[in-house]
Amino acid sequence: MDLAKIRKKSLQTAEEAAPTRTFASMAVVPLFESAMLKSFAEPRTPLEAILAGRTAAGCNAALTDADDFTSADSTESSREFLCFRVSDEFYGIDIMEIKEIIKPRDITEVPRTPAFVSGILSLRGVIIPVIDMRIRLGLVRSAQTGKERVVVVKQQNSLSGLLVDEVLQVVRIKTDTLEAVPPVIDGINRDFISGIGRSDDRLIILLHVENSTDIDLY
Repeated sequence: MDLAKIRKKSLQTAEEAAPTRTFASMAVVPLFESAMLKSFAEPRTPLEAILAGRTAAGCNAALTDADDFTSADSTESSREFLCFRVSDEFYGIDIMEIKEIIKPRDITEVPRTPAFVSGILSLRGVIIPVIDMRIRLGLVRSAQTGKERVVVVKQQNSLSGLLVDEVLQVVRIKTDTLEAVPPVIDGINRDFISGIGRSDDRLIILLHVENSTDIDLY
């Protein structure tokens, strides 16, 4: 067999041994790269931002714990709230007002500030005040459990941190079931509450974020 035939046979053998590349298999690499890029991208929704913050804070497991709260069916006439505990009471904040959740870190005290302002901290170079919600809401203080979290909320162009005892879960509440602030709640405490929600027959006090973070309101 001459050299030309040997070379031709060798090429045929190599082509038969190579896997067939279909359009689907060729698309795997760009799709994988796209997924990788998406995984490193900044969260695109408030809920994704919360989940990212919870992952960084090491409290993602609690998010799917149905023993505490369960989400209602998704409807267009509903809102999502992050539920958390302060003392023995349960509160909620609209997730559209939340940037992320972080673990408590070193806080620098600031002189001549109200007692409910624990101090300030640096969040990726941004200085934000931290508000102790137990003191803010006039609740009894108990020993720390290690479940405390700082819920970073946004108001226009500024950020504030709300120190809470435990973050529970995101729940969906139908808009037509939200209740107004009861008349029995009077005075400044009424300014901190925007309404009452229910999830699995449990009352959730919905916080008025703008008033809660207003250090001139006390």
